[in-house]
Amino acid sequence: MSRATNYNAYNAVLLDLVLRSARGRRRMLDFWAGIGTFSKLLRRTGIDVVCVEPDAYLSDALAREGFPVFRDLDQVPDSSFEFIFTLNVLEHIEDDRATLCGLGAKLKKHGRLLVYVPAFEYLWTSLDDKVNHCRRYRLADLEKLARSAGLSVRESRYADSLGFFAAFAFKIFGNKHGHLSARAVTFYDRYVVPPSRVLDPLLGRLLGKNVYVVALKD
Repeated sequence: MSRATNYNAYNAVLLDLVLRSARGRRRMLDFWAGIGTFSKLLRRTGIDVVCVEPDAYLSDALAREGFPVFRDLDQVPDSSFEFIFTLNVLEHIEDDRATLCGLGAKLKKHGRLLVYVPAFEYLWTSLDDKVNHCRRYRLADLEKLARSAGLSVRESRYADSLGFFAAFAFKIFGNKHGHLSARAVTFYDRYVVPPSRVLDPLLGRLLGKNVYVVALKD
């Protein structure tokens, strides 16, 4: 995917979602930051980003990049952040409700949380198996999960509307090993991502390959 220019450009869409959801908050927690893709992009805009990353190799790499890093969410002081985001993470965690409750505890009063995850269980494919997903989410279920963690939902939508059909096509015609060919990535990059970005505002309440919620700690 690193070779797919429009896919990389779609990172700009997610970056915009993070910034828009933050509503001007300039200090953020990136939960399970991975290689720091979005932490680095945000830092370039002047945002102060703190990372949580449990993997020792990745957390050490983030520290070398100059990010403050916690290996465990429990190490983060309660009520210490006005904004937390987590992108394509919650689907990997078995007890997602406990994790959302933990994230909520780290928010200051009136702090905001952005959660972005894969959508629709019936889009489950060998790709989900390969990357160790535990589940995919419907919009209503993600909203319910946020409320069960004591948060108020402020915004929720599906995202990557045409990606829904691409994922469904892979479910029918794809392989059992979770392998994406370079040709498939190039096709997705050139012919799915750009129109999907245009259609998302129209189809976001109905379908998408992903879904997100922005929730508030009252």
